[in-house]
Amino acid sequence: MNASTHTSGELRQPAQFFRRLLVATVAAGTLDITYACVVSYFRGRMPMTVLQSVASGWLGPAAYQGGTGSALLGLATHYGIMAVMAGTYGLAAARIMRLRRRPWSSGLLYGAGLYAVMYGIVLPLRFPAIFPRLNGWITVTDILVHMAVGVIIARVFGTAASVASERAPLRT
Repeated sequence: MNASTHTSGELRQPAQFFRRLLVATVAAGTLDITYACVVSYFRGRMPMTVLQSVASGWLGPAAYQGGTGSALLGLATHYGIMAVMAGTYGLAAARIMRLRRRPWSSGLLYGAGLYAVMYGIVLPLRFPAIFPRLNGWITVTDILVHMAVGVIIARVFGTAASVASERAPLRT
C-alpha cells in the first residue's frame, strides 16, 4: 500500500478523523481565544467581555449582561467555529495529498485565508461599526496568529502523511 492510499484512508476513518479534529480544534482554538483575550486586555477589555462578544452573535446586546453563562456560550461558540475551520481543512486534506505533505506552507496559506474570511466578511457583518479595520501591530499579530492557527490545523491533519511516509516508501 502506498503512503497516499494509507494516509487518505486513515483520515477517512471516522474515529481517526474526529480524533484529529478534536486535537486541532482544542489546540488552534485555545491559541486563538487566548490571543484575543490578551490583546483585548491590553485594550481595556476583560476576557469575559471577549467571550460575551462572541455570544452576542446569538444573544445580541443581552450577552453583555449575561455573566458567566453568556461567556461560556461564547466560549462554546468559539470552539464550534474552530471545529468548522479545522474540519474543513481536514476534509480537504483527506482528499488532497499536497495538503498533508506540506502542512507548513498549506497551513500558512489556510491561516491567511481564515484571517481574510474572519476580518473581511464575518466580523464586518457582525460588527459593522468597527470592522474592517487596520490597526498597525495588532493587525500584523492578528494575521500571524491566524497563520499559526492554520499551521496547527494543517500539522494535526498532516501528521498522518508523516507517519505513513515513515512506514512505507513513496511510490510514484
